[in-house]
Amino acid sequence: MKKNIVGIPSPIKAENNKQILLCNTNRKLDDYLTSIKCRKDGKYSKIPNYLIEKSGVVHKLNTEDVTDVYLTGYHKENVSVIVICLENRGWLTRRTKDGMYVDWLGDIYSNKVFEKKWRGKQFWDIYTKEQTESTNTLIGELCKANDIPREFVGHNVLIEGVENFNGVVSRSNYNEYWTDLSPSFKFELL
Repeated sequence: MKKNIVGIPSPIKAENNKQILLCNTNRKLDDYLTSIKCRKDGKYSKIPNYLIEKSGVVHKLNTEDVTDVYLTGYHKENVSVIVICLENRGWLTRRTKDGMYVDWLGDIYSNKVFEKKWRGKQFWDIYTKEQTESTNTLIGELCKANDIPREFVGHNVLIEGVENFNGVVSRSNYNEYWTDLSPSFKFELL
């Protein structure tokens, strides 16, 4: 697994990819990297191709041709996608005892909170401007290198047949339970 690549790594062309899938880490960056390294005794295969920190730094974790298992188990067929995972803790809960926000792991969240009721949750971690800019640049490079249309679903709700869409989607487009990308993501900036 490559780490600490600053800027946008050069993408490679992968024959079967027709989609770029945006998702979240749903935890702090270091915790996420540790979790994918340790799952299944280091043999975990659902690792994203790219990871974008809140600071905008891009990490390349896999080549673009290693993605057909990312959605396995959730779909009838394997879907070859290029996966970009954004550092984001996802939905948050406000504790009644002290008013602090915590993520699903119980870790305290002390940054700005986005508030919108969606999929049974009310409070969300935000995506940064730097992160969105890096995501936009990386999407442009990947679309160009892989002949993927720079077409966006542009929202985060379930879409029947999304696996047939050529372009950029979010994980929440695949089912009604996933919450990434959350309502705090500004799709219009892409």
